[in-house]
Amino acid sequence: MYIEDLLTTFENITKDSYPELTSQEILSNLQNKIEKKKYDLQDQTIIERILNEDIESFSESFLELLGSAIPDGEERIIFFKDEDSKTSVINLFIKSVEHSIDYFYNDIISKQFSGK
Repeated sequence: MYIEDLLTTFENITKDSYPELTSQEILSNLQNKIEKKKYDLQDQTIIERILNEDIESFSESFLELLGSAIPDGEERIIFFKDEDSKTSVINLFIKSVEHSIDYFYNDIISKQFSGK
């Protein structure tokens, strides 16, 4: 379930500003990358929770990363023709997911030690 949710999230985030990223090829490569990560059940649960409770923040964060990684104008066309560039976007998304998981874990630990 979480894989489909991540793919849908990626597609929803990119469809307006970066429609080049919604191709079946990129979504398939993203799915393969997610499956290879083999997130454990606890991480899967956290991913689902993030996508249900904090999707807006996650989306904004990822869009900011994309904005800084993807050039404008003529360079954008060249960027999306390069397979390595597409792979770097997929890696950025995975890093965003993992950063969110780490943030969630740190938040839980800090709450436990602070007594909140």
